[in-house]
Amino acid sequence: MLVEYSFRNFCSFKEETNFSLKATEDGIKNLFPDNYFSDEHDVLKTAVIVGENAGGKTNFVKSLQYLKNFFKENRKVETASEYINDDYTEDFSKLKYADTTQKFSLGVLIKGTMYYYDLEIDFLGVKSEKLEVLRSKETKRKKIFLVTRAEKEPQLSDFVKSPNKLKFANLLYEVKVNSYEKNTTREDTAVIGLYVTRFALLGVPEAVAFSQWVNDTLIVESEIYDAPRMKGSYFQNIDDWRVINDPRFLEILRIIDPSIKTIKPDQRLPYQDTVITRKNSAGKIFNRELRDDSAGLKDYFAWAVQIYKVIYENKVLFADEMDRSLNPILADKIISLIHGSEHKGQFIFTTHNVLHLNLENYMKEQIFFVTKNVETLQSEIYSLAEFTDVDYNSGVNLYEFYLRGVLGGTLSE
Repeated sequence: MLVEYSFRNFCSFKEETNFSLKATEDGIKNLFPDNYFSDEHDVLKTAVIVGENAGGKTNFVKSLQYLKNFFKENRKVETASEYINDDYTEDFSKLKYADTTQKFSLGVLIKGTMYYYDLEIDFLGVKSEKLEVLRSKETKRKKIFLVTRAEKEPQLSDFVKSPNKLKFANLLYEVKVNSYEKNTTREDTAVIGLYVTRFALLGVPEAVAFSQWVNDTLIVESEIYDAPRMKGSYFQNIDDWRVINDPRFLEILRIIDPSIKTIKPDQRLPYQDTVITRKNSAGKIFNRELRDDSAGLKDYFAWAVQIYKVIYENKVLFADEMDRSLNPILADKIISLIHGSEHKGQFIFTTHNVLHLNLENYMKEQIFFVTKNVETLQSEIYSLAEFTDVDYNSGVNLYEFYLRGVLGGTLSE
């Protein structure tokens, strides 16, 4: 499960941004026993992120997709100019004086062990990378590896002056592998891919476990009904095909429409040619291909596949605007299903549905706001838990507070 995440210098987020899924330490969590998974760490199952249009919600989700792509693709790890915060580039077209350093940190609970991963990159590649673990019953982290760039820090302005000198220069790295080697080595190479994935290929157990979590457990969805799904390649949809054919998937799908009795999935085009069968109170049967059904059902059909993975496969799903075409009652039912099921998955989603702002379904630590300052154009994310004057027993109507701008996330001046 994801416990904490932070990043710096990504799109509209300039300063270090922190996101935590730790449950509260006080007794309030006893009022919400279904909202978190309890082990040595109490980790939230869900979180909702609200905010104005163009405030930064999608950028927050995309930052995780950006990080995950480094694990998926064996390519040069370097900062992409289009994802640097504009405030760090005096001349964005030339990037001559840009601060291209981006930082990402993940704290993940895997089988009772906490994994702490830190990555720092710039326009040349990896600046530093570290993986540590904190095992059950232990109090001190164990360093698995630490990689740091060893040569004098090159500047982007130097690169502009003499690109050939730096562009094709091998970078010197100092590698410390404390758990497996006691000596320090130096590597003369332009790094392709992350070190954590390279150590995973060498069979280092902690690197294997963490890389598998990012690649297989973490799901980041910003365009749920996207082109790859619509192309209908069996290879592209093989994992979804497995889910769609499970009877438990039908039960999740029927949340949106109890009149749905069966589905006949189409292997080549499951998101278009799957046949939905309904029955009315008189027993009359209605068949319709998914492509011809309502926009809400088509969207929810795709989301239901991912919700299945959260509940039955313990996936960690970040969903951008999951309920943009779903009514508020259906959205509440989805959250109730996730909270009420036994699993170790997580569902974090952005929304414009202010009815999620309530302290009946969520703890304060589960409600987040994203807002962008209209003068600086910088985004920030913060939790309702930071508002100490909001009390569970005060009868505060959160969404009215939000609509009045008291809680932020509504375009600040």
